[in-house]
Amino acid sequence: MLRVALGYLAVFAEQSRNVTQNPLYTYYGGGNSFWWFLFWLALFFILPFLFGDYYQLLRLSGTINRLLVDLGRVLNQNIANVVSTIENIARRKNISTPNRSEIENRIKDMIEYVVITPTQIEPQGLVSKLKHLIILYDHRLEELVRRIIPVDKPIIQNLASSIEALRVLNYIYKIIMHYYKLGMKYKNPYLLLQVYMALPQIKEFVNALNGAISAFTKGQPIGDSAGPLTAYKFLKEKCEEVEPLNHSIENTYIARCRYRNKTVYIIKALGPGSNTGRLDDAVIYLVERCGVKPKMIITVDAALKLEGEKTGSIAEGIGVAIGGIGVEKFNIETIAARYGIPLYAILIKMGVPEALTLMNKDIAEATSKSVERICRIIDENVRDNEEVILIGVGNTIGVGQ
Repeated sequence: MLRVALGYLAVFAEQSRNVTQNPLYTYYGGGNSFWWFLFWLALFFILPFLFGDYYQLLRLSGTINRLLVDLGRVLNQNIANVVSTIENIARRKNISTPNRSEIENRIKDMIEYVVITPTQIEPQGLVSKLKHLIILYDHRLEELVRRIIPVDKPIIQNLASSIEALRVLNYIYKIIMHYYKLGMKYKNPYLLLQVYMALPQIKEFVNALNGAISAFTKGQPIGDSAGPLTAYKFLKEKCEEVEPLNHSIENTYIARCRYRNKTVYIIKALGPGSNTGRLDDAVIYLVERCGVKPKMIITVDAALKLEGEKTGSIAEGIGVAIGGIGVEKFNIETIAARYGIPLYAILIKMGVPEALTLMNKDIAEATSKSVERICRIIDENVRDNEEVILIGVGNTIGVGQ
């Protein structure tokens, strides 16, 4: 930087010898041009070097502070919406509930709920420990909601999912606030820069959660319901002799049907409440307890698309199409490997906002196309009287069993 400044100074000195003879030189204050040059040199080179971090800190803190204000407003509005939903349900069903202030306080306590992951010092049995904690958390959250308003299970599940989305929204707010406070405490713009660089993704995810809470409170299908909806459409449109199976697996629907002289076992979460079922337990139940010998296991799930990919585009693959922390995926892969069962997957592409908000037309049409893909896979790979397991993966809110 010093070398550049000296270069500019040399050029200015050379040019100044040529302009001093110009009559306009004196008229425009040419005698003070050297001092003006030093002033602009200081303004553009020296001041940013001395105070650049301070200017950057002010700019970044202002931007992040506005984000925190907006995020806090969205969080409070959604808490109020959930409280209003509970009050409306209680009014319709003539159920006694705590007053509005008490309901709001209980919801705020629930969104601060913490799940402590098991230790990974000894990894043996880690998957079963994780699953145990997940089930405990789901039961606890539904029980806390039931204490506020004792209604039917699907409504409880929808409200519990709304509060879970609030919990994620609250966590994002606290993380951003954490880095904002650290950056201002130590006057370090680089701590704020971490948040600033992720602002577009943060805003997109917050908007998606905002839409998800609205869909959950109304019990409407979301983009992530594409898997269960595909399984439901296959059951209704392609199956004959449908027979729901009696079992003790929680929140899970299992049915046996005939499709073109083949037996298809359909697994999905039990609708229409918001839940994802116990899909791995259902596969274990069919294979190890019922003696089913599937020619293949087909999973259908929503998948995050890359930028440039079209919403509702479909991809086929090999493996288990289940997201999350990997507990159900691990268990199904283990069963398939143990018995040598081929694994086929159908992915319906969508973005994060589309996965969490009300299902749009493109995704709804993609579920019908996925049904045809399933039919083609079964027709090409399964002979008469052989068995297939079809799993609709995802949140089944708004989708019947």
